[in-house]
Amino acid sequence: MRHSCILATIPLMALFLAGCGPESSSGSNFRNPAESVSLSFKSFQLRNQEGLPEILPRTIFFDFYRGLEPADGEDDEGVAAQLRERLDLLMGLTATDDGTSYSSARNPLDLLHHVIASNQVDNFNQGRRLMQDSITEGEGARYNTPDTNALIRFTETGNNNGGEPGPDEHWVYTLLDWTSNPRMNKIFRATQFIAREPEDGDSNPPEVRSALWSGRFHGPDFSVSGYNQPEFSATSLTGRELGNAELRKEFVGDQKDTLSLTKTSGITVQNEEPDCIRVVVDYLDSEVRIFTSKGEEPNNVDEETETSSPNPEHCGNQQIGSEAILYHSEGIEQRQ
Repeated sequence: MRHSCILATIPLMALFLAGCGPESSSGSNFRNPAESVSLSFKSFQLRNQEGLPEILPRTIFFDFYRGLEPADGEDDEGVAAQLRERLDLLMGLTATDDGTSYSSARNPLDLLHHVIASNQVDNFNQGRRLMQDSITEGEGARYNTPDTNALIRFTETGNNNGGEPGPDEHWVYTLLDWTSNPRMNKIFRATQFIAREPEDGDSNPPEVRSALWSGRFHGPDFSVSGYNQPEFSATSLTGRELGNAELRKEFVGDQKDTLSLTKTSGITVQNEEPDCIRVVVDYLDSEVRIFTSKGEEPNNVDEETETSSPNPEHCGNQQIGSEAILYHSEGIEQRQ
């Protein structure tokens, strides 16, 4: 069967990571096995538990959160704490007492990743087995929930006393996709979450309207059991009040994470409140670079020629040497 590109609503970075599915075999072993999944949890909150493998080091922001910490004698001008507070809000993180890490996480993306890695759902296991077989046999394949009209629903039951779950106690995932490309020896995964609309009169709805994660894995190392570390990943969050966030993670090569906050507010950098903030954590050199801008468009448009070019003043386009803040950070080992 022929596979089309992942949903057009997914941002460009995610499309780059997920790509388009290759031609795949028409044999029964390569049919899309995606089915609807419904699970209930006493709590959506993820914590490390004594005697069990640690969960939090594999959550999306664990390295970045710790990687913001200034090394002894370095001055981050108070920005690291503000960034962590924003991540606490966006990703449901509970900071540790010293503020340099977090002790729990409650958000749709980390929860789904944990469910997949812990092999709790046979249908997800079938999807991973399909990917492994596809790489081994050299024929592309795809697991895709929209193609089979499947939805993934998680319900939190611990706080509603048997009543109807509130909007933030019922999480629906409109997309789970694994796509293999044997010619590249790569496997791609994408996940999309759409929040329920808040109830009438809800004065404090969850900040995140939608969330998307996409990543690339090395096919020959891809396992049908346990945790698979990606080579690259991108996480995109759309906020209700505080703008949008995107985290790009590189686990090979440069070993960098880049957080971009756009249309944002409420964070002060050098006595200004930018609407665009880009933070680069370089794990090899133990450096943090913070770029900011306000009122700048990503591109300059020439009205006469109707062409556009990157605006060098926009925080996303600024280069080394133009950062607002640069400091050495604490080293982070064993990134996951």
